[in-house]
Amino acid sequence: MAIVRRRHISWLAMVFLGIGNAKAWPLFRLVSGNSKHQDCLPPMPPLHRRKFIQQSSLAAVAGLAAPHLLSRLAAASVATAAPAAAGKLIDRQAVVNRHDIRVTSLDPASPLTAGDGDFAFTVDATGLQSFETFYHDKGIPLETRSTWAWHTFPNVDNLKVEDATTPFDFHGRTLHLANKENSPAGKYFRENPHPIPLGQISLLYKGEPLAQEAITAIDQQLNLWTGAIHSKYTLAGQPVEVETVTQPGQSRVAVKLRSPLVKSGDLQVRFRFAYSYLVSGKNNPPLVWDQGDHHRTQAVNHDANFSVLQRTIDDSKYFATVSWPGKGNLTAATEPHDFRLNAAEDDTMTFVCTFSAEDFDGPKYQKLAATTFDEVRAASTQGWKDYWSKGGIVDLSGSADARAAEIERRIIISMYLMKVNFAGSFPPAETGLTCLSWYGKHNSEMYFWHAAQFYEWGRTDLLEKSLAWYNKILPMGQADAASQGFEGVRWPKMAGIDGKPGPGGINPFIIWNQPNPIYLCELVYRVHPDKATLDKYRDIVFESAKFLASFAWYDKETDRYVLGPPVKNVSESADATKVMNPMFELAYWHYGLQVAQTWRERLGLPPEPKWAEVLTKLSKLPVRNGKYVEIETFPNVGSTALLALGYMPPTSMVDIETMRATFDSVNGRQGVARWSSWAAGEAAMTAARLGETEVAASILTNQNFTNNGHVAHKDLPVYLPINSAFLAAAGLMIGGWDGAPKVNGPGFPQDGQWSVKSEGLNPLP
Repeated sequence: MAIVRRRHISWLAMVFLGIGNAKAWPLFRLVSGNSKHQDCLPPMPPLHRRKFIQQSSLAAVAGLAAPHLLSRLAAASVATAAPAAAGKLIDRQAVVNRHDIRVTSLDPASPLTAGDGDFAFTVDATGLQSFETFYHDKGIPLETRSTWAWHTFPNVDNLKVEDATTPFDFHGRTLHLANKENSPAGKYFRENPHPIPLGQISLLYKGEPLAQEAITAIDQQLNLWTGAIHSKYTLAGQPVEVETVTQPGQSRVAVKLRSPLVKSGDLQVRFRFAYSYLVSGKNNPPLVWDQGDHHRTQAVNHDANFSVLQRTIDDSKYFATVSWPGKGNLTAATEPHDFRLNAAEDDTMTFVCTFSAEDFDGPKYQKLAATTFDEVRAASTQGWKDYWSKGGIVDLSGSADARAAEIERRIIISMYLMKVNFAGSFPPAETGLTCLSWYGKHNSEMYFWHAAQFYEWGRTDLLEKSLAWYNKILPMGQADAASQGFEGVRWPKMAGIDGKPGPGGINPFIIWNQPNPIYLCELVYRVHPDKATLDKYRDIVFESAKFLASFAWYDKETDRYVLGPPVKNVSESADATKVMNPMFELAYWHYGLQVAQTWRERLGLPPEPKWAEVLTKLSKLPVRNGKYVEIETFPNVGSTALLALGYMPPTSMVDIETMRATFDSVNGRQGVARWSSWAAGEAAMTAARLGETEVAASILTNQNFTNNGHVAHKDLPVYLPINSAFLAAAGLMIGGWDGAPKVNGPGFPQDGQWSVKSEGLNPLP
């Protein structure tokens, strides 16, 4: 009798075989990837071919009847994922360094940023921030930002959020929603709190700001492998070299400056501090330099080689510590909040500037003062080496398709930008730490785009850093839900570090942000399928699910649960009071509740009856003429429907052929070349899952990713959801998804023109 050996058995079938069959539990050893479990489980006996086929068929039917089984499959697939291309390992440094960024002019659209996700320092072609106004007005501003420094203007009028609310009917119940964004209270609580611009560090020539025409022969390069920015140019006929680095885990920048102008004393370093941003404009506001009496900068500790400046801005306080070796002096200029560093011992000056919320004691000051440029540079080099050496990487250099080189460039530079801007402990606004947008506040509907790509590219630990903030603000979100008569947690649409929801004409009606944390927690579990993960994130998952079930309204007349009104769908265009059953939101609601039920099963808990009822009776996705429409009450075929397959995995709610017809209609109407913003990533993911690989690859090359990897969007000089959605799409196309074709780069054309070598990626569900 023929025997099917274990290595020949479909692992998909084995996972299903293990469900509900205690004797088959040892099959888990083949897919868990967990050596602890493998060591304690008995070996699996041989399985006869006929019995295997019979049980596999039954398991497939069982799988259709129990979608939650896919989660077990998902954990297995991540745990056993092998490199997409076997053979010689990728030369990661070569891949990264061939995309180093070079700047040869004073280009305000191409500043460079160093940082680690919690701190970022953006420089112009001088290696510092010498042309702040020019870069802000004509391109991308030069910022010094952190995730921890925030400021609130005094509430002199004793305004309350309630002053910005309007009553809305929610199926016979009144909700007071803060939608009056232009009221005094609306403006105040939108603007506050906001990030603090930590300080500007620039060069002066003979005591005056540099003139643009005085800078020539510019040759600047960002070494992506080390995070170091090397700047060379000529000033007043003399050579200048500047090296700029930041230290991982610290809000610290270190600079080495070499020029004959240093020794002569003609070149100085300027440390200057603004009051705040002019936040009457929510996007890319200028710094406020003319309100010197509203803040204080005091030298509270000083020695031969360091100076500690205490910054006080209304009720906010932080410190800037500047240290330097050898002879040097930091002196206050005539104008307040303005300091100059001179170090004329020879032609080389180095200094380290550390920003902190902590008031250091004497020994800690001495330790700060002893920190050298070389130490910071070494830390930067090691930190970036660790980042690039671990996790996912792709090499497309063997491809004959002309698009491959640009796609690879966009991947590598976008990975750098995501680390600098979104790998911190607080998920910032859509422009990250590069510049201010939406008053610097987190917009949670973008959270999946920003964070899921970390999972896909094998860096789930960076996703978890921001998930910790969601755990922290959980009680506040629960209180917000309770105040509106809902159960669970209602996550803020727009919030600062404090987690308080900001008013807005759209903000209280957005709901597609609510399942995001569930989805992201599930991605973490796929990498770490253990009880520790379940315990760590169960509150986020279960409290989110409680809100989803509570927000869904049961309509007795139609015997179904509906979403809205008042809600806004993804496109935000229709009247919130008339929107009912937005298509993607329905699908996402269903998926979120399914995942939450699966988490209960994993923890040995029974299914939650209310969630099960909502899952059974949730409204079907709206369809017209064989295509999905964006909103049941506004039956237009639009792009947001595509999120239900691509961004989301396949679910029982979505019919593949109806989605294919929807994609063909939308893509045919606008054309491949017109996909833009984060919708380009959305469309590429849908196309890839539908097998439209040529279309997916073409969409990836849309939009203008500039020299430094940024993409402008409307009134914003940078818009990082474009980069993160691009990475999410590229990660799906390279790393695959559950059930994807077993080929290298399943989302790319299999026409012999693409060589997709990858390591360390995680497939999406």
